[in-house]
Amino acid sequence: MNSTDPTAHPSAAYDHSAGPPELRVSGEVGGRPALFTLCPKFADSVDPGPLLGVAVRVATHFRIPLTFTAPFKQVAGERWELVRVRCSQDEYLASVRAVRPKIAAAAAEVLQEQRAQMEPLLAVARERQAAYALAEVYRARTAAADAHRRVDAAEDEFGLFEVCEERAAEVLGQLSGRPGPLPHCGPPVVRSTSYGLVLVLCPVGHLVQSVNAEDWSGSQLAARCADPAFTVTCHGQTGEPLPH
Repeated sequence: MNSTDPTAHPSAAYDHSAGPPELRVSGEVGGRPALFTLCPKFADSVDPGPLLGVAVRVATHFRIPLTFTAPFKQVAGERWELVRVRCSQDEYLASVRAVRPKIAAAAAEVLQEQRAQMEPLLAVARERQAAYALAEVYRARTAAADAHRRVDAAEDEFGLFEVCEERAAEVLGQLSGRPGPLPHCGPPVVRSTSYGLVLVLCPVGHLVQSVNAEDWSGSQLAARCADPAFTVTCHGQTGEPLPH
């Protein structure tokens, strides 16, 4: 098989704004000419992390133009494992049913033959995925810094009153049983309206109530959520916070 339009080997200065590089290779599927386009990509995050893969697009012709996609994932020993074969055309067409069984073997053969040519492209894919991960690091660091500043400000304000934390927590528990909101408290946070467990916390983090959602009526939960004295966190059946 011949490489008809190979992407130049990316270097450390590869410009990712140009999009992911591809390798195009001419070949055959069942004796018919075909064009294979190989594009490295990462699958969704799985344990222990994102999974490296290559999507192989196969363009051929049998009565009508046909385009197939065969994604592969990298498994132990740097071996490539086929995930599935899809066709852009109707799966029930006779042409599709005639050619599809031959796609997997042809795509796997091309991927194996072009392993050396694909290495620089795989390196670019790793760089791109690393950039995405770094963006998450930056967001997490920003959130942590903001939270740290809020904690420092709250602790500074608490220190002005010269009351020990143990006594202040005891008083807070007493005040929490009274109707009406407490002053100088931030707004509540409700993470979901679909949950199995509701945790009601005072703003400084002390647990006030932990109840099953089924034990609360809608009006009771709404009243607690409207009270700025509390943060209401709703959890799923497995205990994890659910997205709002």
